[in-house]
Amino acid sequence: MQTVLLDLRYALRQIARSPGFTLTAVISLALGIGATTAVFSVIYAALLNPYPYPAADRIVRLTLETKAGLSGAGMNGPQIQQLRQLPIVESVLAMGYNPMLLTGHDLPENVNALRLISTGFGALGVPPVLGRGLLPSDAVDGQEPQAVAVLSYKFWRKHFFSNPDVLGKTLQLDRKSYLIVGVAAPRFTWYSGEVYLPLKLTQDSGPAYIVDILLRPGVTHEQADAALGPLLEAFAKDMPKHFPEHFRVKVEGLNEWVVRGIGGTLYLLFGAVALLLAIGCGNVSILLLARGTARQQELAVRASVGASRRRLVGQLLTESLLLAAIGAALGVLTAYGMLWAIVGLLPRYAFAPEVVIHINLPVLFFSAGVAMATGILFGLWPALELSRTHPSQAMQVNVHRVAGSVRGRSGQKRQSRKKLESIFHPLRDTGYGKRDTGKPAAQRYPRRRLVLTPSRSASIQVFSRP
Repeated sequence: MQTVLLDLRYALRQIARSPGFTLTAVISLALGIGATTAVFSVIYAALLNPYPYPAADRIVRLTLETKAGLSGAGMNGPQIQQLRQLPIVESVLAMGYNPMLLTGHDLPENVNALRLISTGFGALGVPPVLGRGLLPSDAVDGQEPQAVAVLSYKFWRKHFFSNPDVLGKTLQLDRKSYLIVGVAAPRFTWYSGEVYLPLKLTQDSGPAYIVDILLRPGVTHEQADAALGPLLEAFAKDMPKHFPEHFRVKVEGLNEWVVRGIGGTLYLLFGAVALLLAIGCGNVSILLLARGTARQQELAVRASVGASRRRLVGQLLTESLLLAAIGAALGVLTAYGMLWAIVGLLPRYAFAPEVVIHINLPVLFFSAGVAMATGILFGLWPALELSRTHPSQAMQVNVHRVAGSVRGRSGQKRQSRKKLESIFHPLRDTGYGKRDTGKPAAQRYPRRRLVLTPSRSASIQVFSRP
């Protein structure tokens, strides 16, 4: 334990001694981990796992494709009954919006009530938090539906303050009382409903309802299009005013509108930040390799005075782990900050209301693990390299480098001196700059000697001999 504390103290001193290296490595790791985790968390929540429904991949929206684009296909009660008979259909999710007023309080309040077919909760497969969902007995064909209501989770928390005794109480909507029989799960926000009431399917051709379909297992979208096409064409012949003149049936998944809208942008952004993580790890590896090369002499000296290979590896491992841990910790904080910023910049209705965006822990651990592995692998390289070379050889290499650099500087100085002497020597006995003094040139220009002063930049001084 004492050895670990000593290694940790020495690692802290090494990190503090090189602030430029430390900041560059830590910032590279933090940005790579944070950006990758934040963007993938958004992708996972909005594109890969947006809905809490177990069979979300089999729920499709029924649309009509025309030259103007895609439009919804509404159906009345008799048409829904025929749609149920198709072999590809497991369940029909028919619904209708019904804006209502919450009455019975001081001030009325608008409520987004959604009338859902009584088999809807069973088909969606999300159990409520309290009580039950809508049952087939709540809306029997040919009878008035029961006056029961299922509250959404947010509505329950807002108006009943998460009171678990809400079951059995009444809720007044448009001055009509409804018995509260359940509270939906937190992520159950089907079509943004606040209160769910049973839907009455009439036998006349008047009202049209929104229709989604739960396909049977194994049925593809192409098979569904082929099976639904003839049925809707027959409906269009019977009720031409309710259908466009030329259309083609096309079913699409629940989340296809999100993928079509922002999917490409999010995947492109994820590719960019994944590259940022790779660049960050690459920068750290280069920095560690350069630092390890510079410390070869230090490690060789320590090995020559008795430090074992295990001791050197332990010291470098502590330094690498400490550096990587600091980068990973800052990366976690960066991920939370970037995620908050990305969610704030996204449009309000860019994805389904069921989407809950939070940090994706598996990708966070993966990114941090990659960063830690990079730091450990390249941080241990100097000790592993030293183990293949005897310490005395490593020290000799460094001594030769130093000696070579000193001899190189001395040789350069001698060459420079010779060149300058060859330039100034011919001027000694010449009449360059001759004045009419009547003296010989040797007296006018006495012999001079050249001196190079030992400084960083060569300076030339010419002194006259006495």
